[in-house]
Amino acid sequence: MAGSLSDVQNAFDCSICLELFKNPVTTSCGHSFCMNCIKSFWDQQCLRGVYSCPTCRNEFRPRPNLSKNTVLAGIIDERKQDVPAAPGDVQCDVCIGRKLKAIKSCLVCLASFCQTHLQPHYQSQAFKKHKLVNASANLQQQICPQHHKALEIYCYYDKKCICVLCMGQHRGHKTVSAAAEMAGKKEELKIKKREFIQQINEINKKLLAFINAADSHKSSAQAAVESTDRIFSGLIRSLQTKRNKVKAKIRAHEKNETDQINNCMQYWKQQIISLKREIDKLGHILNTEDHINFFQNDSSHFSPPHIEHKDVNDLITFEKVEESVSELKNKLDELCEEHMKKISKKVTDVHIIRPLILNCSLYDSSDDDLE
Repeated sequence: MAGSLSDVQNAFDCSICLELFKNPVTTSCGHSFCMNCIKSFWDQQCLRGVYSCPTCRNEFRPRPNLSKNTVLAGIIDERKQDVPAAPGDVQCDVCIGRKLKAIKSCLVCLASFCQTHLQPHYQSQAFKKHKLVNASANLQQQICPQHHKALEIYCYYDKKCICVLCMGQHRGHKTVSAAAEMAGKKEELKIKKREFIQQINEINKKLLAFINAADSHKSSAQAAVESTDRIFSGLIRSLQTKRNKVKAKIRAHEKNETDQINNCMQYWKQQIISLKREIDKLGHILNTEDHINFFQNDSSHFSPPHIEHKDVNDLITFEKVEESVSELKNKLDELCEEHMKKISKKVTDVHIIRPLILNCSLYDSSDDDLE
């Protein structure tokens, strides 16, 4: 049964993986397998110590050494080149039934050939002078439509390829072998290609410089933003400190002045109480009719007490302080405005690309944004 199975298999397919041989080897019983397939198969039998052929079950002791079947490998390599023509491929014009992919076209035969059908052009003397080119689906474009000969000559005057029989119609024109002209043109194109490559290299250098400059610009902008934030935060803290100092100064002065007023008011209240007592005493003396009592309480020793008079100052509000703070704010605004213009100018002076003509209106709008 094993033999019948092997008979129906393709001669170039491994009986283990059922695919085209990869690195084929042949056992002593004459059957071929992929190197990796037979090794994996025998690795599973290593515990038994007996190794068998997957096809005929012939057993081997010890495990046989395997070597590559070079003849079969060569046939497989040639077979790999005979691939079916896919959509868009040039088909072999000789293949019957399944069309294989053509690898060469002949300008004399006006046909394309796969690897197998191309061999006569390499092996037979009759085809030695035929012109082979890479497989082309447009062979008719390489043949003179009038004389059905290969367009092997280039006419400088008409700037086109002609055949040998067309030479009579181009008498007096400068002509050269199309292959030689193509070789010369290719050299010119190689020079242009090198120039293009050099330009690409130069552009890549500039591109890299721009990338590095953009990264540096971005990094510098971030650093400037962070530094600006720190400076302005410090400025805000400094202004807040000064604001708190002014507020504390006002409150302290307010308390001091209020304490003085309260002391004065308390003093004057005491003076009023003392004066009222004296008035009561004087009233009692004035009301007496007894001259003895009157003279005993002689009013000559009554005299008004010395009172320290303090008047209310005209400057009792902090309006001047408010004006001074407002003046400071105006001066700071003016100073900030002046420096913001300078800062804005410094910002717009930073360019990744060296400007040829600066659009002033554009930068003016940027200034307004910062201000």
